Amino acid sequence: MSTIAARTAGAARLTAAALALAALIGTELASGGAAGLPAPAPAGAAVQVRAADAAWPVLKAGARGTEVTALQHLLTARGHSLTADGAFGPATTAAVKTFQRAQRLTADGIVGPATWSKLAPTLREGGRGPAVKALRTLLKARGQAVTVDGTFSAAVTAKVKAFQKTRGLAADGIAGRRTWAALLDAGTAAPSGTRAAVARQILRTGGISLATAHPGGRHAGSTARQNVVDTANGKGALTSPWSDRPHRRVALDPRMLDALLKLRTRHGYRVSVSEIAGGDHSATSRHYAGLAFDISHIDGRHVGDGAPHRGLMAACRTLGATEVLGPGNAGHGRHVHCAWPR
Repeated sequence: MSTIAARTAGAARLTAAALALAALIGTELASGGAAGLPAPAPAGAAVQVRAADAAWPVLKAGARGTEVTALQHLLTARGHSLTADGAFGPATTAAVKTFQRAQRLTADGIVGPATWSKLAPTLREGGRGPAVKALRTLLKARGQAVTVDGTFSAAVTAKVKAFQKTRGLAADGIAGRRTWAALLDAGTAAPSGTRAAVARQILRTGGISLATAHPGGRHAGSTARQNVVDTANGKGALTSPWSDRPHRRVALDPRMLDALLKLRTRHGYRVSVSEIAGGDHSATSRHYAGLAFDISHIDGRHVGDGAPHRGLMAACRTLGATEVLGPGNAGHGRHVHCAWPR
């Protein structure tokens, strides 16, 4: 046999072997056969998993609220002794780290998608214990009329189904991965009340500082703090006299206000808000529509001087902001701008 013929024959044998191996692997993958390999998920399922991951909130030390209370109940269900007080303090951080190590996750004390996925169990009627308390806590926060105890009754099944219908989920009454994610997701949750009620919560919440002066110009009636005070009193927020939309009363959007509150209570950031409807912005700015706020300081550090602006910007997007600008964007080297859709 000539050298060329030998090479051709060899190539043919390799091609045939490769085709046979591919066929064998395809059979094993389709059936989950002898190799023990799982059948590949369809493309739609992969998209659903990523969507569910994106819905999980990120909680860390300093966060407060219903989601933290649910987290504490879930950690208690895993054997950790915690008081479900809704405050993400040192004891909660330590419990999270211990749980993460046990699950071979990065033990950073921050509860993100990977930790939630391991922590939230599938619950159905007949279940009992602290995990059911977590479920009931979130159902109540999302507007379902339930008391908080540890029994998964027929009434709770009905409430789970009702919640699932509001979120476009299969209404099977079983609290699985997608239901937990929807219950915890700020994007699917209703705002914490009317705009006036949320404004009052902001004023009562430590760690949210509202500017009482403008970076340029003087007008006490349009500062960030006065904007929120006026909203809490049922009035519109006032724009600054030197702005492109001077001397106007603007209704602050509840989504924006709720997100500002949750940057503190859910994500744990201490923030200083420099402007809301006041100040001088571009002619088409969403500030003038009550849809945006600017943050100058995060966790006590000025934006542009080491403040954790990237994490806060990501949190704003999670909370529904569609225009998020900061260092690296023209004109935003010293503050983060978060705005919601019109």
